[in-house]
Amino acid sequence: MSTRTTDVWARALTATLTTSADTPTLNTARRLLAGAHPQLNVNKGFATAKFTLPDGRPARARLLVEELTGAQWERIEAAIAARTPATSAIGEDLADPRHTAGIPLLPSAQDLSHHCTCTQAPSGPCAHTLAVGLLLAERLRTAPAPLFTLRGRPYQHIKKRLRDGELPAVTPGPAPARVRSPATDHAPVIPAQQPAPMPEPADLNLTIARPVLTGPFPPPPTPLPELPAQQALVADAAHRARALLDDTWQPTGPDPGSDLARFTALEHGAPFRQAAMDHLGLDVVAMGHLTLAHTHGGPAGAAAYLHRYTLGHDVLARAQADIQPLRPAPNATVECEDNHLTDHAAGIQLRYGPDGRWHPYLAPYGTWQPVPGPAADPADAYRAARTAARAHRRTR
Repeated sequence: MSTRTTDVWARALTATLTTSADTPTLNTARRLLAGAHPQLNVNKGFATAKFTLPDGRPARARLLVEELTGAQWERIEAAIAARTPATSAIGEDLADPRHTAGIPLLPSAQDLSHHCTCTQAPSGPCAHTLAVGLLLAERLRTAPAPLFTLRGRPYQHIKKRLRDGELPAVTPGPAPARVRSPATDHAPVIPAQQPAPMPEPADLNLTIARPVLTGPFPPPPTPLPELPAQQALVADAAHRARALLDDTWQPTGPDPGSDLARFTALEHGAPFRQAAMDHLGLDVVAMGHLTLAHTHGGPAGAAAYLHRYTLGHDVLARAQADIQPLRPAPNATVECEDNHLTDHAAGIQLRYGPDGRWHPYLAPYGTWQPVPGPAADPADAYRAARTAARAHRRTR
């Protein structure tokens, strides 16, 4: 998408903000940004930044934006696909609602609300929330990603679906809202399976001698697993027992998917790799990335690959501040969504796992893949990602 198009968005957002604010408050907002570079944190539905009040207290300003529904995004994506060849960039005129199924991407004044921890009465936008809006508009001059994220659908997600031919190139119309998978975008939700009833107990006569089996074991009766699966379960139980005795056992992951990553990485579980892929809804590449995630970060690393978690704004804001001195393009936008912190300019993503560590990712071929170096300190994880990126460039 060209700079000219995003400049149109920036001017339109600035006009929306300035027409709803009085001149003194607007001038104060501009003074807050003069010579300062507050960290802008962009999330689904809101953008936020922190300022310092005259008495030294922090003021956390949040500009909330009405998110588009799943049905609206389906119509927008269908309109984009109908007008845009998969081999080209997204069209340059998406600022016009006529080209997005009549649904404006740019928020109107009615789509915005202002919240701040300063002491100003809530009769209208304060200088801090206006400053957040102006800072957001400035970012839109060079990058479209923040607007897509604010409205509820990451820009990279739409680009990937268009590139992979996943967007329905049909005339847009009403569509039901999509259910978001807790796993990665390409992993469908697996419906929970009810356990099969146990078979009726057999009457055994233990008083008579029975011949030793000379041939192969007969197949187990249903609903028991097939014999190879039972043998793998026995081998896995023995593996766990040895790890417990050696004090090297890692607790089972927080979900079946992360434990499947552990199981299929072992010799006795490797034959069931395809069954695990089918159960998790992963292709060969994604299954390889899941294995890497487990190798680098254990069960929590696999869980961070498979699932998204809701993370508090303060945790994301602190992590963004910690990596800021390390970023090669410090003025580029950092995208925050759920437990993901993405620096597209550097090609680095950090994912916060259930173990309290940040797991680093790179996307050398367009798809995020885990790299070594998870750490509780996001700066350490970011350094590990940059080290992995340099190693990748040397091997190409």
